Amino acid sequence: MISLVRQHIGRLFLVMLLHVVLFAALLLNVSFLAPHAASLAARAQMEPVEVIEAVAVDVEAFERREREILTAEQELIAEALQREEDARREAERQRQEEIRRQQEEQARREAEERARVQALREAEEARQEAIRVAEEARRLAEAERAQIEQERREAEAERARLEQQRREAEAERARAEAERRAAEEARRAAEAERREREEAERRRAEEEARRREAQARELEEQRRREQMEQEQRRLAAARAEREAADRRAREDAQRQAYIAEVQATVERRWRKPEGTRASDEAVVLVRINPDTGRILSFDVQRCAGSAAFCESVRQTMERLQSLPRPPDAASVQGGIRIRFSPDTG
Repeated sequence: MISLVRQHIGRLFLVMLLHVVLFAALLLNVSFLAPHAASLAARAQMEPVEVIEAVAVDVEAFERREREILTAEQELIAEALQREEDARREAERQRQEEIRRQQEEQARREAEERARVQALREAEEARQEAIRVAEEARRLAEAERAQIEQERREAEAERARLEQQRREAEAERARAEAERRAAEEARRAAEAERREREEAERRRAEEEARRREAQARELEEQRRREQMEQEQRRLAAARAEREAADRRAREDAQRQAYIAEVQATVERRWRKPEGTRASDEAVVLVRINPDTGRILSFDVQRCAGSAAFCESVRQTMERLQSLPRPPDAASVQGGIRIRFSPDTG
């Protein structure tokens, strides 16, 4: 109420001024009517009704005027109160509207935050799934590579390893591509950099693959050269072995021919004693000068027979001073053995 009075103090002052004016007019009316009281009383006999009616009319007009003023004052107050109530209601409506708007804004922000968190969660789940799929693919590729390496020959081992590395590079690029698709909406700003990194990795992997393929070709070429050299060495060794065998065969043939010649020479010089039995036998080891054929020494290693038989063998060897010249030193190396028996003579 006090605030209302403060807001409409001008109008209240005007109403009070009107009251004062009316009160003054009433006083003036009373004082104006008093001088004429006698004349009015004199005329009362002639016109009593008219005087009474005139006074009554003034009082009623005053009261009516006063009622009108009071009514106007009440209407002004009621109007002021109504405007204050309307203003209060409007302020309350605006406050409620602002609260509703703030609540809707808060709900909108919370919904956006939930949507963002959900999107990040889904992106992370997709990334984890892509990582799991890539890891499974890598394990399958690794198992396949191991099986291939066990089945392939030793000459294909290097090529299998290069092929496995190529598959691993492709799996790595596929994993990177899957991660890029999963995080594309959340990391749009890093898209160009990631593509450049993947392109650089691809070029590096291709360069590495080309380098390893070149190495594999070099290793394969070296292996073929080594196989050819090994085969040449084997053929040379076989040829040398055949030549050595042929040489040994020739030497053995020469030695056997020389021994037969020596055996024949000794048999021609041997004088068999009387009474020699068919079972008599003697073996003599003779050492000869390989350059001249001269007998250096002899040793009767075994003699199975009569004393005359053994003595004839010893005398024969003593009479011999030389034998046929050997074809080479190897033929008489370690000495040669001469056999004495009745069936050789």
